[in-house]
Amino acid sequence: MNHKSFKDTFVIGFAIFAMFFGAGNLIFPPYLGLIAGRNWFLAFLCFMAVDIGLSLLALLVVAKIGKGAAGVTEKLGKLPSMLILSLNAICLGPLIAIPRTAATAYEFSVAPFFPKINAPVFSVIFFAVVILFCLKQSKVIDIIGTVFAPLILGALIILIIKGIFMPLGTIDIAASVQSAAEAGIGAGYQTMDVMAAMILSSSILITLAQKSYTTKEQQFHMISRSGIIAAAILFIVYGGLAYLGATVSGIYGPETDRVALLIAITKALLGEKGMILLGILVCAACMTPAIGLLSSSASFFEKQTGNRISYRTFVFLFAGVSFLISNFGISRILKLAAPILNMIYPVLILLVVLGMMNKWISHRIIYRLSALSVIAVSTLTTLSEYIHIPFDIASLPLYQYGFQWITPALLCGLLGLMIAERKHLLSPVFLGNVGIRA
Repeated sequence: MNHKSFKDTFVIGFAIFAMFFGAGNLIFPPYLGLIAGRNWFLAFLCFMAVDIGLSLLALLVVAKIGKGAAGVTEKLGKLPSMLILSLNAICLGPLIAIPRTAATAYEFSVAPFFPKINAPVFSVIFFAVVILFCLKQSKVIDIIGTVFAPLILGALIILIIKGIFMPLGTIDIAASVQSAAEAGIGAGYQTMDVMAAMILSSSILITLAQKSYTTKEQQFHMISRSGIIAAAILFIVYGGLAYLGATVSGIYGPETDRVALLIAITKALLGEKGMILLGILVCAACMTPAIGLLSSSASFFEKQTGNRISYRTFVFLFAGVSFLISNFGISRILKLAAPILNMIYPVLILLVVLGMMNKWISHRIIYRLSALSVIAVSTLTTLSEYIHIPFDIASLPLYQYGFQWITPALLCGLLGLMIAERKHLLSPVFLGNVGIRA
């Protein structure tokens, strides 16, 4: 590995860390540690496997297939593929994720310290900065990796080291192994970072191409190495935050609000001045995914329009929409997000896993039937929270983990394989080869 490749690997690795970390993920590990107690490390490992494991797998599958995110969904057909990816880009872009970053940054970083600054004023400043960083499309990943990531990591390391050498309490409780594992898996699933990986892959691949990594093999190797660096950083950060949560397991109960817990830990370790550090950390952690998602969403839709509408036009358009929605507040945004995300997320996980086996699964009907079953189960699961449905979704295996769609996907995938094999056996070409006239 030459000097340029070495440097690029670290910059992209730091950028992947910063984009996946986000402010939302900041609140999960401390709470996991709190409820798991002495089994905090098990809960943390399960969280890492489901969140970061699946997210990096999505990036690798996109790079391996070599057709962008569309390569993962293309076997569903052109229209379904476009609909799923467009809906994903809209949700992870101007509709939900980007507005949520601005709303979160305001409530954590501005409202507690500068109450006279209202949300609309802050949102204007926030999105002006985000737009500024997005205008140079090829520099987005470099900016995140060299400017924001070190800032976020530095603030986190200060907090974690203080908590390790001056623990706030003893780890008094111990959740059962099963409940700790369930909590970790559930939290990892709730981050929904596979959706982010699918859309963020666009910016990463553009950056790699700009740096002269143009072949599928080069891009796959670069993402593999950068992914290892990002995973290592996230392992340290998430592990440290989970440990901090475990040290207060004898002080706070499981009913403690996740945001309130993070604030309490920071204030106890670093004092009132530490709240300023938390505010800076959250603001930076909100801005990195906002920049990455806005740039990637704009890139995606520029491509979908055949470059008839420019990248910059979409940047300004999506930033404007995000600004309007961000002033609804976090709670309303999350209420809007939940049903849509819960229906899209499982099918994207399925397609990533199938994409990993793309070399061996050649029949489109396997993709289509299994994806259709996942969409059906996800839709019914979402509807069951609002209306009565005649089928008991909770009776499906793995429901407690959020993976109740796996069994139907496996059964429908096997059905697709049987149909494909039967068509193959009855095809004129096959019958002719074995000496039978069709």
